[in-house]
Amino acid sequence: MDRPYPTGDAAYRLLIPREKVQRDPELLAMLDQNVAMRYMGPGGHIMAYPLKGNKVYNMVLIHPSKATGDTEEDVWTTTGERREMMKFYGSWSPAIRKWLSYAGEEDEEMIPEWTLKMYPPLPTWVRGGVALIGDACHPMLPYVAQGAANGIEDAAVIATALNCTSNVHLALRVYEAVRKERAEKIAASASDTSRSLHLPDGPEQQKRDRTIQSAGRKDKAAESDIADKWRDQQWQDFMWGIDVMHETVDKWAELSAAVLRGSERIVSSL
Repeated sequence: MDRPYPTGDAAYRLLIPREKVQRDPELLAMLDQNVAMRYMGPGGHIMAYPLKGNKVYNMVLIHPSKATGDTEEDVWTTTGERREMMKFYGSWSPAIRKWLSYAGEEDEEMIPEWTLKMYPPLPTWVRGGVALIGDACHPMLPYVAQGAANGIEDAAVIATALNCTSNVHLALRVYEAVRKERAEKIAASASDTSRSLHLPDGPEQQKRDRTIQSAGRKDKAAESDIADKWRDQQWQDFMWGIDVMHETVDKWAELSAAVLRGSERIVSSL
């Protein structure tokens, strides 16, 4: 059985209620602006945005994971230590430090911490009349925020394929043909993005910042060199601009013919 491999990263998840920052005009303004904020620094980054009608501020803080063994008893979710969190982000934005000062103030308040691990791509998602979807076949790191979206695409393509044929095995093979390469490409982009977001201060970080600024100005010459997929318009179009249900219907004849041509190989692998 394949084991997950460590990425070297972990994530704290904070949900800070509005009541805690009622006396802080700066943090209240951030809570009310309905904007997602991203902060990048050496070895980590933060995504933060309001939830529940601006009643809660959500923060996901990526940082280096602790060195642990790789045994069956390993757990992915633990309780983080406030002292370690404050130490790592101690030199970051003053606003970040203020938000963190409200996290885990009391003993009963937990700071959830997730160790981020990955699996290598699977050789196939389908066996007979059974298909894997979502994280079962393409787990994704959180750096491009595409995990749930791709699970929904999986379900949509399976439903569409089953509406195109009564042959369940064919429908599932077409589903795999539509989804596997695309999902794995997006999953790989998340891993690539993590490195870009966590660069230490220096020439590479400065180049990254320049390409991000160029992308905002629609500089096509720089766009091809953007490791940060959030600012790469071509990549955003690939992630968000493809209608997989339409493609399944529109290319059904081509897809099903390709699957049937490979039926001997497919059957022998089951």
